[in-house]
Amino acid sequence: MNPGAPARIVLGAACLVGLIAAVAVLTGAVRVGSGEPSGPAPSAAAMTAPPVVAPDPTGGTPATVLAVADPVTMDVRLEDGRALRVRALGIQPPEACYSGQALAFARRTLAGRAVTLAGDGHSDRFSRALAWVTLSQGDDYAVLAAEAGVVSSYAADAPAERMPAVRAASERARVAGRGLWGPPCIGGPAGTNAAVSGTPG
Repeated sequence: MNPGAPARIVLGAACLVGLIAAVAVLTGAVRVGSGEPSGPAPSAAAMTAPPVVAPDPTGGTPATVLAVADPVTMDVRLEDGRALRVRALGIQPPEACYSGQALAFARRTLAGRAVTLAGDGHSDRFSRALAWVTLSQGDDYAVLAAEAGVVSSYAADAPAERMPAVRAASERARVAGRGLWGPPCIGGPAGTNAAVSGTPG
């Protein structure tokens, strides 16, 4: 037997094992360093799917309000035809007292109207797209509703720079005793002031 033959056989076997390992890593059969099977690669569509209300460099996403479910929840249609359920940021609806009047205000103010939505692609646990809502004439819906006393200010998820105007409007309504800040919600029968408890909506 050729004296160099065993060394060549061992070297050849080592090369073959290395080649098999390289092919396994390249095909995704083995995750490097873990020894576990790798999961399927994300599809191109999943990696490029747009957020629910994408940021718009011109100041917002135009939409039309199709229906109003409660003082902060509305169904809208975007210009591209998509329908979304939106949760208006900056405000909190009444839980009990004054909830009917608050819903009537929201429907009167929003239903069928053109609005602009400013969001960052986030949604809440109810799958509502979170967005700041502005009416076509430039009126801030959160400020209008807070001024009317049909909602209270609510900063969770809202842009910090927008909240001072909402808080000021809510304070004016409170001082004036308007809406949920007046009778029967405030100073009414026991239990009727649940509307201002501040729990998430």
